[in-house]
Amino acid sequence: MQTVRPKWRAGGLALVCGRCSSERIPEETPEIAARHGTVPLRTWLKAALKERGKWGPIRAISTSCMDVCAKGLVTLCVVPSDGRASETFVVDPLEDRERAYDRIVAICGERVERETDTDEGAGGDER
Repeated sequence: MQTVRPKWRAGGLALVCGRCSSERIPEETPEIAARHGTVPLRTWLKAALKERGKWGPIRAISTSCMDVCAKGLVTLCVVPSDGRASETFVVDPLEDRERAYDRIVAICGERVERETDTDEGAGGDER
């Protein structure tokens, strides 16, 4: 086993339920799925984090079911890497996405702003 130091250890992870986006919403509420369009919340968050210069220390990744289901909504769990408690929300993937982004950055970005360049190149994947 090898220990790694991923770039997101400086900020944290936004875990987005892939099942909500790809299965539950389209199957249970197709009218809501049609309104949301073809860009899943995780894809939008990743693009926003990259576009706004937060990608790397903060990552948005898909997960399987987190057993927090709400009709027409997506479960999002924000896990800061500094040991503070995670926060879990259910969000409308279209209407709430900017607020979700702001909350992710508020939770995970606080430490990122304080990080120095001493951790540059500390390993991890740039995907």
